[in-house]
Amino acid sequence: MIDVLISFISVNGSPGVSTAALALGWVWPRHAVVAECDPIGGRALTVFDPDGIHGRTGVFELMLQARTMPLHRAMSSQLLVLPDGTGRHHLLSGVSSPREADSLDWRGLTSLFLDLETVDVLADCGRFRSRATAAAVLSEADLVVAVVRNSRGSLQALAKAADVVREEHGVFDDEGLVVLVADPDPRIHQRYPHGEIGKELGLHVVGALPWDPISAAQFSDLHRPGRKFETSPLLTHARKTADEVGRRAMERMSWLRKRPPVVNDNVR
Repeated sequence: MIDVLISFISVNGSPGVSTAALALGWVWPRHAVVAECDPIGGRALTVFDPDGIHGRTGVFELMLQARTMPLHRAMSSQLLVLPDGTGRHHLLSGVSSPREADSLDWRGLTSLFLDLETVDVLADCGRFRSRATAAAVLSEADLVVAVVRNSRGSLQALAKAADVVREEHGVFDDEGLVVLVADPDPRIHQRYPHGEIGKELGLHVVGALPWDPISAAQFSDLHRPGRKFETSPLLTHARKTADEVGRRAMERMSWLRKRPPVVNDNVR
C-alpha cells in the first residue's frame, strides 16, 4: 500500500496537537511513524524513554547520519518502537531546540517521508506560526489536520489562520485542510456541536477527541498506562478518527498524483 504524509498543526489557544498525533499513531490501522516536526522542539522521547535508555535519537541525528549513509538506513536507526504491542508504530523524535531546527534540511526530511514504502507518516508540526513552521512538511502533505479546541477563542483563531495555511503552504483545494476537534473539560468550558463547527469554519471535521486527561497524560507526561487505557474514551474515539483521516489522506493523495505539480517558493 502506498504511504501517505499527514501533517498536524494547531493554532494559538489550541493545545493538544502532539497528544492527538500520538493517539492516532498509537491506533493507526497500518504501519506508521509519528514524526515530531515542530521547530520549537519535541517532548515525546521523554514520555516514552524517560531514563534515556535508547540514547539521543530523532530528526537531527537522522540528518547527521544521512551525510554518510542513505536516508532510509539512517532513519531506521533513529526510530523508537511505540509500546502499543503491535510493533508497527514508531516515533521519530524532534529537535531539542529551535537552533537545531534552523539547521535541518526540511526538504530532505520531507522527501524521505514521501519515499517510504508501506509506512504512513503522521507529522506533528506543532503550533502554526506561518513561516516559522516546517513549511516543506506542510506543503507536501497529502492532508493537513488542524487540531482545535472546542472553544470560541480557538475556533476564531483557526478561522483566521485557515487562509494563511492554504496560501503559504499550497493547500489550495477544499479537501486538503481538515479539522480535528479536541473537546475541553465540560465542567468549565462551553462546547459547540461538532456539526456546527464544520459549517462555521467551512472545513470538514474528521473527528473529535473527548476530554480524557488521564489517558492524554500517557502521551504528554509519562507513559505508564493502566489496564483500561486501551479501552479509554480517548483511544476509542482516536480509532474512529484514524480511519477517517487515513481514508481522506489516501483519496487526496490519489488526486494529487493526477494533477500537475505546483511550485511553492515559500517551502524551505
